[in-house]
Amino acid sequence: MILMALPAVAQLEVGDDWKMSLSGNAGYDYLGNIDNGVSGHSTGFSGNADLHGSFYNPNFLNFNVQPYYGRTQSNSIFGALTNSSGVNGNVNLFNGSHFPGSVSFAKNINSSGEYGMPESTIGLAQHGDNQGLAISWSALLPNLPSLTATYAISDGSSSVFGATEKDTQKDRTLTLVSAYVIAGFRLNGEFVHHNLDANLSQLLDGLPEPVESKTSGNNYEFSAQHAFPMSGSFNFAWSRSSYDYDYQDSYITHGTGATDQLNGGLNFRPARKLSLAFNTTYTDSLLGSIPSPILNEGATIITTSLGSYHSWLSSGNAFYQLLSNLTLQGTVNHQRQEFLGKVYSSTQYGGGINYNLNRPFLGSFTFSLATFDTATQDGNQGMGFIGNVNFSRRIDGWEVNANTSYSQNVQTLILVYTTSSYGWVANARRRLGNQFNFSAGYGGTHSGLTSIAGSSSSSERVSSALSWRSYSANGFYSKADGTAAFTTTGLVNIPTGLPPSLFAPGSVMVYNSHAYGFNLGGVFMRRLTVSAGYANSRGSSVDPLVTTITTTELYNGILQYRLRKIYINGGFTHLRQLVGAAGTLPVSVTSYHIGVSRWFNFF
Repeated sequence: MILMALPAVAQLEVGDDWKMSLSGNAGYDYLGNIDNGVSGHSTGFSGNADLHGSFYNPNFLNFNVQPYYGRTQSNSIFGALTNSSGVNGNVNLFNGSHFPGSVSFAKNINSSGEYGMPESTIGLAQHGDNQGLAISWSALLPNLPSLTATYAISDGSSSVFGATEKDTQKDRTLTLVSAYVIAGFRLNGEFVHHNLDANLSQLLDGLPEPVESKTSGNNYEFSAQHAFPMSGSFNFAWSRSSYDYDYQDSYITHGTGATDQLNGGLNFRPARKLSLAFNTTYTDSLLGSIPSPILNEGATIITTSLGSYHSWLSSGNAFYQLLSNLTLQGTVNHQRQEFLGKVYSSTQYGGGINYNLNRPFLGSFTFSLATFDTATQDGNQGMGFIGNVNFSRRIDGWEVNANTSYSQNVQTLILVYTTSSYGWVANARRRLGNQFNFSAGYGGTHSGLTSIAGSSSSSERVSSALSWRSYSANGFYSKADGTAAFTTTGLVNIPTGLPPSLFAPGSVMVYNSHAYGFNLGGVFMRRLTVSAGYANSRGSSVDPLVTTITTTELYNGILQYRLRKIYINGGFTHLRQLVGAAGTLPVSVTSYHIGVSRWFNFF
């Protein structure tokens, strides 16, 4: 009670140089939890603070520190499952000078979070510790190339509720970036060195052995760009990526790889309605086709030899603006590839018509459409279509908006093939009577043509919301399926188009998930805020023959009553989660707290 009665001071100055401001919340809570039938109770302090200030001048040195302690509903979607604490902060030096720098740091203890699931509204609840430090410095001297160096280190551990295994990772990254302009050329260069040591539990594939993965890589990039006559420009880019890994599961493997890539492009407008573009690309390894979120986050899919590979691709495109909204397009692509001792070559010709209507059609529609036909030296490959249609209209008091799109892409990995995807979204909103508002939405994506059988993916989501004055209710339903690989941050979608020879047996997982939930909330008596929610997620994964089931059921409630600067807070979270084969018993965790806190502007 003495703490609640303390006065607040506006600000603090130390001498003529230091200026600081500190605000935050301080409180005392009763805490309780039930972990698989075992209960525990305690009382203690909780709070958070925001300290920021400067020395001499904000451009000379400024800083911000944000510590917190105790259960907080803002940890994640899973609320106050754990009694967490930590601190985040940063220091900036010499802003506006030729040598600015910064230091940032973070440490989080026993914080709750999510194990990522692709396209899923709710992942798996997890808890763990993590910390990180990053130092950055720049040299920005006039008439000389700029240089910015950043070194970041981080490590952490986490466990999914309901799984006995623990994931750990250590990450080290050095980044150097430089830019320079000389004789009209805009030059950019970058170097990145990355080390990641990870120990990943295979909680979703039913195998007991953890994955131990040690990866390191170097990425070099250089690019140049310059203006070209006839409103044009040309560019050149070179990149090199090297990769080294040690991987241990039920077997041990080691591998290295490197890829070089050269790109060149030229575009200009020889006539007012005619535009030309030419591009060429050379690649010497399939390693360059693997997306960085999979390559750099401890994924275990690259365990087979990449083999010898060379690819040359040249293309030319012509665009003629026949009418203000009608464009004709012609394309020529020539590709030559060498893979595992075999030579593939192809020349592809294409033509298309693009129609774009920006003004509303029939008062509601705007759209852009493109059709094209492709052929090679072996014959016609058929027609394709790319489209985007928008609908917006007020119908009997309803505000309706909708969009549907279809895209078709020509892939150039192991010669030319076509992939496609389509998506849609629709929303409706209306005012119902006095201060009532209702909205609903539906959207989704789906792969169409794929290069590998069984590699399709899809996702759908339905949601709605109803509000009246300060009260609201909303709900959702979503589902998703596809293929994914393990990383340190969860499962990551495998992009369609990578050849099967890149994947080790059992390294690609087929998953599906369904989730639904709702939330109710409102402000009562002007000072009492109450909200309650429920969410349920169910899914399964197959890797490649073992089926693992995941279920997550979450109840969450928050109460807050304000009396001037004093708050009475309460929270309740119940999690029931299962990870394992059929018949596995779920874990049940319940936490609740009630307490009093006060907001302070200390100085």
